Amino acid sequence: MAEPLNDLRRLAWAALARMPRPVRDLATAPVRRRADGELRALAPMRPAERALYVGPWNTAGQAWEWARAAEQHLPGTAAQNLWAQRSLTQAHYGFRADHRISALAQRGRVREIHGERVLREATHVLHESGRPVLADFHAASMLDDQPALRRAGVSSAVLYHGSEIRDLREHAERYPDSPFRRPERAWGDYLRTLQRIVEKNRADLARWHDAGGGPVLVSTPDLLDFVPGALWLPLVVDVDRFARAAQEAAVEPLARDRPVVLHAPSNPLLKGTDAVEEVLSGMERDGLVEYRRLSGVPHAQMAGFVADADVVVDQVVLGNPGVLVAEALAAGRLVVAHLSEEVRDRFAAGLPVVEAGPQSLREVLGQVLADRPAHQAVAARGPGWAREHHDGSRAARVLAPWLGAASGTG
Repeated sequence: MAEPLNDLRRLAWAALARMPRPVRDLATAPVRRRADGELRALAPMRPAERALYVGPWNTAGQAWEWARAAEQHLPGTAAQNLWAQRSLTQAHYGFRADHRISALAQRGRVREIHGERVLREATHVLHESGRPVLADFHAASMLDDQPALRRAGVSSAVLYHGSEIRDLREHAERYPDSPFRRPERAWGDYLRTLQRIVEKNRADLARWHDAGGGPVLVSTPDLLDFVPGALWLPLVVDVDRFARAAQEAAVEPLARDRPVVLHAPSNPLLKGTDAVEEVLSGMERDGLVEYRRLSGVPHAQMAGFVADADVVVDQVVLGNPGVLVAEALAAGRLVVAHLSEEVRDRFAAGLPVVEAGPQSLREVLGQVLADRPAHQAVAARGPGWAREHHDGSRAARVLAPWLGAASGTG
């Protein structure tokens, strides 16, 4: 019923917009009062030498994690993040956020209440996916925030997560198994829309550079090939939570006769899920593995699901290591994914991720089953790797020069 109800609400607001202003203002006054109340209830930033604000999308919960990393590892730093709901039906899968501004609250005086508070309290703003943090979070650009931020003496940087800045045509040229390697006339509406978003964001980024904008960050190392001059801001996961879940599950990877292989695609098209399903379903029919696919699971439950698996297959077509890779490494699971040579070269030697593409996945998993001790040793290196690269300390070191902070970590 959620979608029809959402459609009715949109139609009602559209009808109100066509009414004379006095009627419109009277009809919408209760909603706007409630929205303004929600905005005023947002927690203030604690006093600190520097104050970082990150938003507005909190993709995969990473804005919250980066805010916590800055607070934990950079002395004298306070931080908050924002999740601005895109629609009345958008779920957030339980990712934590300091500020949640609902679709309803966005009908209130966002700029006057929320935006002014950010301008008063923040010293630094990190724009996720090129979007603004003061108001109009989804339709506007980070560029719209800049005049007010500059007047307030707030320093800005921009952060991209992936699909919103990774050019589909370039990816198709670089990656033989790219999900975009098909005639553009066969892309379909989703891919054509995605490419338009990329082109819009690239145009905004060019204007950002022309105006002397601040640092440009990317969350995965593959994006360094698509955003020249960017810095890699490592993903952050709760390493301790996933390690504890593994201890409680007491599942030694690859000790079961039929290992559990987990696949949890956030976007099946971009993960190569069709190829993964074909391979894993076939291996399950042959009695070799137990295949589990997850979708729409609240993030609080992910540690338990990951810890109960032997092998986690992330993606086999895109070439980047996402959040699930870091979480599975933290839990000591064997991780299988496609990572480009360039990505592997950017990591220190010994990245404990087994390489596989759509054509090689069956063969690779066969090798895993044939030599379990060797692959158990690979899995055992995961927790140390995750702690070194994804516990927040490395991300804080990347942020420190922009924030003007001395890193509290080695």
